[in-house]
Amino acid sequence: MFTTPSLNPGLCYIEPVRHMEYMCQAVYHGEAPQPSHKPTEALIDELLIYYYGTNLAARRAHLKAAHAIHRMGPIVIDERIQFVLFPITTSRTRNPFWINLHQFLMCQPGGEGMTDIHFNHGMMKSVAADYNFCEKQYEKALRVLDRSTKIREQSALYATRQHQMNGRSTDFIR
Repeated sequence: MFTTPSLNPGLCYIEPVRHMEYMCQAVYHGEAPQPSHKPTEALIDELLIYYYGTNLAARRAHLKAAHAIHRMGPIVIDERIQFVLFPITTSRTRNPFWINLHQFLMCQPGGEGMTDIHFNHGMMKSVAADYNFCEKQYEKALRVLDRSTKIREQSALYATRQHQMNGRSTDFIR
């Protein structure tokens, strides 16, 4: 039985939880958190397969080939609407903390070993992660989004110019 994935572009973050029944929860602004029995990466994989016909492994292979990012890379869900998720914690159980770039505003050093994540609608979340690592992940996500957008635009320009060149190619032969 197929169900529609619970993630959408309004997502603020996906966090692992310590609960007997649930592994993580998706958090949206102004809504109750949506708990899940699956780890965070399984939720992202489900979304990619259902809506985009790809999976997390394919997106990571693309990150390696196109952007030379081998670990902890951001996952571009849809560059047209800036739906990019980037991890700020590591996890052996494939259950890291993910932030939606579109909803992210800034991060600040919190208490000892903590970072405060601020979102563009005023919400704030404290996370047990290094501030410098969070900033690095944010910059990496911006860079990947920028390049992905340019690759999409350049592909469209290439197809348009190729079509124009095919129309003029007979003029050059004469």
